[in-house]
Amino acid sequence: MEEAKNSNDLGHGELNQWSVVGKVEELKTKSCRKVFMKESCNLALFYVKAKNRFYLTNSACPHARGPLEQGDIEEAGDSYTVTCPLHYYSFDLETGESSTGLRLAVYKTEIRGGDLYALTPRPVSLKKLS
Repeated sequence: MEEAKNSNDLGHGELNQWSVVGKVEELKTKSCRKVFMKESCNLALFYVKAKNRFYLTNSACPHARGPLEQGDIEEAGDSYTVTCPLHYYSFDLETGESSTGLRLAVYKTEIRGGDLYALTPRPVSLKKLS
């Protein structure tokens, strides 16, 4: 299982649930893509080929809501970061931490068979949900 730092109870009475994001082989074809969460914010799914690992975060930068799915993934020692294309703030993909003190929400992912699952407060999809 791929771990990320995120509480199972979001403090709003919502408990996280596992949802299928998509087929692993299809998802590996892009390093960044937008994922839609039902009646909530959009997410960004990152695939780091060097680690053969998926990371799932909020898609909006907590600084100025920049589109992180359009950001650059960079190696930072033992970890990887995404850099916001607006103001170049970087966030660790595993912890969501930034040297600026801002923190990005991150979600657990898990590969089961040929599918990628995500632990999120609402169902997710590669297509916009209503």
